[in-house]
Amino acid sequence: MALAALLRPLAALWVALGLVAALVGLAAFGLGERHLAPLFGATLVVGVVPGCLILAATRSMPVGASALDALVLGLLAWITIPLLAAVPFYLSGYFDPVDSLFEAYSSVTTTGAILLPPEDLPRSLVLWRAVLSWLGGFATVLLAIAVFAALDSDIPAIRRSTLLTIQPDDVFSHLRLAATRIFLVYAVLTSVIWLALILTGNAPFVAITLAFGSISTGGYAPFSGGLDEHLGAVSITLVMLGCLVGAVNFSLYWDALRDRKAWLDIDLAGIAILVTVLAAFFIIASPGHLLQNLARSVFVVTTSGYAYGTAAMPVLVAAIFIAMIGGAAGSTTGGIKISRIMLLWRRMDVELATLADPSIVRPMSFRARPAPDRALIAIWSYVLAFLFALGIGTILLTLSGLNFEHGFIAMAAALANVGPLYQEAAIGWDWDRMSDGAKLVLIPAMILGRLEVLAALAAVWALFIRK
Repeated sequence: MALAALLRPLAALWVALGLVAALVGLAAFGLGERHLAPLFGATLVVGVVPGCLILAATRSMPVGASALDALVLGLLAWITIPLLAAVPFYLSGYFDPVDSLFEAYSSVTTTGAILLPPEDLPRSLVLWRAVLSWLGGFATVLLAIAVFAALDSDIPAIRRSTLLTIQPDDVFSHLRLAATRIFLVYAVLTSVIWLALILTGNAPFVAITLAFGSISTGGYAPFSGGLDEHLGAVSITLVMLGCLVGAVNFSLYWDALRDRKAWLDIDLAGIAILVTVLAAFFIIASPGHLLQNLARSVFVVTTSGYAYGTAAMPVLVAAIFIAMIGGAAGSTTGGIKISRIMLLWRRMDVELATLADPSIVRPMSFRARPAPDRALIAIWSYVLAFLFALGIGTILLTLSGLNFEHGFIAMAAALANVGPLYQEAAIGWDWDRMSDGAKLVLIPAMILGRLEVLAALAAVWALFIRK
C-alpha cells in the first residue's frame, strides 16, 4: 500500500472540508451571527494548511489503490474528518470536548443524535450539523458505489450499474468520475427538495436544513419536536419523499436516465414492503392517525428518524429491528441493507423447497444473477458481525452506567445510524443525559455502522495487520 494512496486523497478531503467550513462561515454573516464566522475559519485553517502541505509533498508520487486500500482510506476519513468538524462546536462554548466530538461524529455519519435542541444553538451551528450530514451522505454513497461494489463484485445483492466501471486493482483511477457523477445526482435531487419546500411556504433556512437532513437521512431539522408542530401536511410529505430518495441506491437514478426498467429494481419493492408492514403495525397500535403512522414508518425504514407527534414510538421492537435493516445498498441509509436481507430470504425459500421435496433442484439466483455460496457466506458474516457489535456495544454501555434496555436501544440506534430513534423510544430519553464514557463508546459504533461493520473490521485488518 503506497503512502500517497492514503495521504493524498485524505489531504484532499481535509481541504474540501475546510472550504465547506468557509462557506458556512460566510453563511453565518447572512444569518446575523458574524461573531461565529471565525469558528468556521478555524476549521478552514486546520483543514487546508496541513492538507495543502501534504498535497504539495506528495505531488510527484504515483497514486493507486485496491478496493481494500480505498476502504482503509474510508476508515481514516471517517475518523479524521469529524475531528476537524468538531472545532466549531467546541470553540462556540456550547459543548465540552467530548460533546463536541459526539456532535461531529453523529453529524458526519448521518446518525442524527443531538445533545442540544436547535432552539438552544445559533442557526449557523444548526446549519453546520445539516451540512456535515449532507457531506456524510454523499461520502457514504460514493464509498458504497466505488469501493463496496469492487469488494463485493460477486455478490448479487450489490446493484450493477452503468454509473461506474469498477477496477478492483485501482479504484482511484475512476474515483473522480464516480464522485463527479454521484455529486451531480445528489446535488440536483437536494436542490429539487429544497425548492419544493420553499414553494410550499417554508423559509429558505428551514427548507435547506430539511433538504440536507432528509436526503442524507440524518434527520436534522431547524427545530425540535415533531414535524407536525412546525410543518403542514404537504411539507411533511416532501420531507418523507426526501428521505425515500436518500434510501434508494443512487446508481439507480443514473441508470433510470437511460433505461426506465431500472425503476423495477427489487430494492424498491423491499423498501415498500418494509414501510407497509411497519405502518400496519403502527396503525394497529394507534388507529386513526394515517399520515402520522405512515410518516413514522418512512422515517424508521429510511433511518432518518424524524419525529412526528409527541407520543413515544409505538411497537418499538418492530421499529428497532426494521431500522437495523435500513434502505438500499448504495444509499445514504444505515443498517444491514434490504437487498442483503432479501437475498437471505430467497435462500430460505430455496432451502424450504428442498426440504419439502429433496428431488427438486432449484438454482439460487438474485437479480437475475447466480448467487454462489461464497456470496451468502459473506452476507451471513456481515449480519453476524453486526449482531456481535450490537451485543458487545450493549455490554459496554451497561458498564458505563446505562441499564440494559437503554444500552441496547442506544447501540442499535448508533449502529443503524438512526439517532433520533433513541429519543423516540420513551419520553425523557435524551442523548445528553448519557455519561462521557457512554458517548465515547457510541462514537466508534457510529463509524462501524456507517462504514458497515465487516468492512470496517477489514479496514482495520488492512491498516494494522496486513503486510
